[in-house]
Amino acid sequence: MDRAQRRLYGKLVLMAVLWAGAFPATRILLEGMGVLTATFVRFWWAALVLVLLVVARDGALPRLAARDWVRVLALALVGVVGYNLCFNFGMARVEASRAALIVPTNPAVTAVLAWLALREPMGAGRALGIALCVAGALWVLCRGDPSAFLALDFSAGEWLLVACVFLWSLYTLMGRVALARVPPLVLTAYALLVGGALLAVPAAFEHQSLRTVPWQSWAALAYLVPFATVLPFIWFWQGVHAIGAARASQFINLCPPVAVAESIVLLGEPFTPALLVGTVLVVAGLYLTNRASRAPETPAA
Repeated sequence: MDRAQRRLYGKLVLMAVLWAGAFPATRILLEGMGVLTATFVRFWWAALVLVLLVVARDGALPRLAARDWVRVLALALVGVVGYNLCFNFGMARVEASRAALIVPTNPAVTAVLAWLALREPMGAGRALGIALCVAGALWVLCRGDPSAFLALDFSAGEWLLVACVFLWSLYTLMGRVALARVPPLVLTAYALLVGGALLAVPAAFEHQSLRTVPWQSWAALAYLVPFATVLPFIWFWQGVHAIGAARASQFINLCPPVAVAESIVLLGEPFTPALLVGTVLVVAGLYLTNRASRAPETPAA
């Protein structure tokens, strides 16, 4: 392995660590800032950063055709507004360590939807991975108590996190169509711009005074924008370009256990037997699902 490869693999490992940090950081952010305001501020700032990167690289934002704007609007509604409102409202009600084992199971759901809607192949390894992911997420949802699952005894926050999984899967499938015409960095910049503008409307009704936000929440936001949104996205696409989507996606398998560990250390959340079982099942399931996947890439949000 030469120096360039070592540097690339280092970036991909750090990518997973930084993405994992979004779970505890979001909890810290929401302790001092309203959900609607926090969602708007985070993604509006991230959109501005991505726009500056595109302009620095290409000289200007490329103009889009009318049908591309329709796709950008759909991606913004589903992947920026819908997903992130569900994620943040759910994160305000559910421990970060448990959320970190529910939300990242979206590749499994995406694989099922792609199999049903796009007729993508479903091998035995992929099917087993999906089953393990679902089992792990359900075990975490019911806190290791099967009777809670049978009674569907879940909180509103848990249901919102489950909705996140399906919204991201839908966003993924929609993104595959849009990426056939628009580069990923440009597509994501436009989706975040439109999504940020849409989020400004509900955020205005929250009447959040930013002067009352504690420094801890500002610090969490300062982490989330560059380190949990922009940099990991760039490094992931560098990995996709250098070693392919399948191998680059393997590093995402590190996110759930790292996020659980960060939540325990930073937030003092307990490490329960249900978390241990869920972590093992989800990580094993993601490994099998991603290893079997050769699907086209998806824009990040």
